Amino acid sequence: MTDQTRREFLVAAGGVLATTSLVAGERVSAKFASLAKPDVDAAAIPPHHEQTVEGIHAYTDRLNVAPGESIRFHVSSSYPYELQVCRLGTDVDGPSRDTLLHSFGRSPAAIQPIHPGAYLSVEKPLDAANALTGLALELWIRRWRTVGRQAIIGQFNAPEACGYGLFVNEDGSLSFYLGDGGEYADQGLHSTPPDQLKMQVNPEGLKSFPDNTPSSVLNNEWHHVVAQYDGTSKQIWVDGKEVGRWKHAGTVRPGGAPLRIGAAGHLGQAAEFLDADIAMPSIYGKALTAAEIASRIASKGLTLPASDQLLACWHLDEERGDRAADSSPHGRHARIVNLGTWMIGGPSFNGNVPRFGTYDPSKDPQRGHGLRLASDDLYDCRWNASHEFRLPESARSGLYVGRFRFNLDGEDRLYHTVFIVNKAHSRPKAPVAFICSTNSWKAYSATPFSPTWKGIKKSIGNNGFDNSPGNPPAYCFYRPHRAGQGTYQLGFKMPWPVVGPYTLMGPDEADYSHLCRQDRFTQAWLESEGYAYDVLCDTQLHLDPQVLDGYKAVYVVGHSEYWSFEGMTAMSRYLDGGGNAIVLSGNTAFWRVSFNADATIIECRKGDAPGSAIRPDRRGEMWHSHDGQRGGMSRECGYPAWRLFGLEYFSLLGVNWPGVGPYKVRNPDHFLFRSPRDLNLKEGDSLGGTPGNAVPQPIGHEGDLRVSTMAKYLVLPAPEGGLQPTEDPAGMTLLADGYADPKRIGFAWDYFQRPVPPDKMPPMTAAAEMIFWERPGGGHVFHSGSINSGSTLANDEKWSGLMHNVLSHFGVRPDARV
Repeated sequence: MTDQTRREFLVAAGGVLATTSLVAGERVSAKFASLAKPDVDAAAIPPHHEQTVEGIHAYTDRLNVAPGESIRFHVSSSYPYELQVCRLGTDVDGPSRDTLLHSFGRSPAAIQPIHPGAYLSVEKPLDAANALTGLALELWIRRWRTVGRQAIIGQFNAPEACGYGLFVNEDGSLSFYLGDGGEYADQGLHSTPPDQLKMQVNPEGLKSFPDNTPSSVLNNEWHHVVAQYDGTSKQIWVDGKEVGRWKHAGTVRPGGAPLRIGAAGHLGQAAEFLDADIAMPSIYGKALTAAEIASRIASKGLTLPASDQLLACWHLDEERGDRAADSSPHGRHARIVNLGTWMIGGPSFNGNVPRFGTYDPSKDPQRGHGLRLASDDLYDCRWNASHEFRLPESARSGLYVGRFRFNLDGEDRLYHTVFIVNKAHSRPKAPVAFICSTNSWKAYSATPFSPTWKGIKKSIGNNGFDNSPGNPPAYCFYRPHRAGQGTYQLGFKMPWPVVGPYTLMGPDEADYSHLCRQDRFTQAWLESEGYAYDVLCDTQLHLDPQVLDGYKAVYVVGHSEYWSFEGMTAMSRYLDGGGNAIVLSGNTAFWRVSFNADATIIECRKGDAPGSAIRPDRRGEMWHSHDGQRGGMSRECGYPAWRLFGLEYFSLLGVNWPGVGPYKVRNPDHFLFRSPRDLNLKEGDSLGGTPGNAVPQPIGHEGDLRVSTMAKYLVLPAPEGGLQPTEDPAGMTLLADGYADPKRIGFAWDYFQRPVPPDKMPPMTAAAEMIFWERPGGGHVFHSGSINSGSTLANDEKWSGLMHNVLSHFGVRPDARV
């Protein structure tokens, strides 16, 4: 806690208290809290191992809502709490100026479990009572880090319904179980020596494996595996070699357990989830000969089995969605629980495709098909709605939170889940559209089930806050899956506490934000200065190409790093039609994302730049499953940010460091510095702060430059097929640059994301540039080129005056009614 008194804290938490406060010490353990009954709907999954997470966790049923519509809160909590619905006010550092719309009063603890782990649930298993005289389980597999025993394929529910099952163990050995479909019997399980399946190397330097992991187990290999029964013996073959043979006498029956790929059952629930890539899993009603196995290896997963005793085969050629069709005539189609990851290629695929070129996965006959499974895959918590609130028709557009007040260990704490309220359908559009950088918020949303920190502000890094006990899913686009798989997709129906309105990044003393709080600085300035605005989120641009029509100006703010093609096209359409963009952002439109149909899953495949999840020799995995198009940096996907907004990402540096910032004016006679407010600036004057850092600086933590400036820092010749733009588009004017001592810049990169050494930069380097651009295709862009630029609007009269001039030039005036 801060030095606030208890009463001050409670009043600040909601403006007005509607109920009595919670009793100190009312902590309820997960073991004894009531368990909320989940909804039964189309999203329900087969019985699945449950994981309960201590603490309070919540999300809303949707990211944006309009007045008159309802928002639902999905909550799991092991503590009693009070939920308040609040509109965030003009104090970005605390809740004192927020508007309380509703309090639900005191709610008891009620825990809702999560169900992580991806696998294939097959709708039609092998006949339970059929005695098998022969059986073969065949597939290609590429193993990630294994913890304990993980199931590959089988009909196996321990301990009561154990028919057959193939497993991989932590040491890389394989285990094969055969039984009569009844209770588990030790004599039915046999295992190979260790190291039959080599382990995957982790992506792009992300630390997922122990430091002492032998290099011999860190590789790229697919393995062909056959586990089979010929009536008298059971065998395991790996890459065409028999690695285990055991006599087996007795009846083999599948039993009543479901058929699963990537999981087995424990007490009737799916468990023992697999961390591996799989290709063409198949089941035969006979054992394969050595020649047949050799033929299947030679086919590299590209051809379907020809056996007339094929009982099932999943080609995995859908490459999207949650269904996998059976290619046999028996109709054993599968549902993929918790999605998995498509578009990784198969055992025949050489993923080392050119960085620049015309590669098309749909035209690559050697690509094949694989599906990546992770034991921590989770994209929708599927929690029951705990609270529902209908926004009044009079609700103002803005950023809102579900604010949870609770007491933990004698201290009052706050937990937030953020959502956006759009304008009312019946109201005309405001002059300004304010786009929250929600794609970036989600990209950084590691540790969704983290504990709630003390106090209000908290510094959160790219890896999130502490993870809760039990190691629940904690991945984001900056943190790999638990077993080392790079993160390619994230779900919105999940908690995201690190996106709360008071989280920081970097040292506490820097007091710097790059997610929700960074967006709020500009929003608070607009509100304080009396400008009417409507708030939108990134997914609205993605889903509705006309959503910006009718606005005089559109704000793109903060860390607006992740854009879809559809979002960029909507913005381009708006600008080409004469619209105006005010970009107070850095690292803008850098990574390309895509979405599923209802924009509840975001996909990003990062490669060829710092923070990549894909190694260069696996570049072929950069094509998205949602649309089949190339992923990675927008500038290398055919839609560079500079063509839309004029600048490209260049620098990463500390905020408020000595030698960093502020802006230096370069064109003091430009009309934006003179009209309607004459800022009385001359060349070289400071803007947005002061040299020596007497007040917070607007430069950092990432900055964007014109391509003509970036061309000066080309480290090496362009990579083969790459093109370095050297000339800015017509109509662009440099207003100011945000300087930095190159020795103080953490990193700078050329256009191809290769580090620029400090000695290649002048003593005072432009780490960010401020431009005004009259676009040849139509429309205008004012771009500040820095993530932190909005945070200093309230601190510098001339920077604030410049923003008034920009809005005035775009036809926007303050509204006394706001």
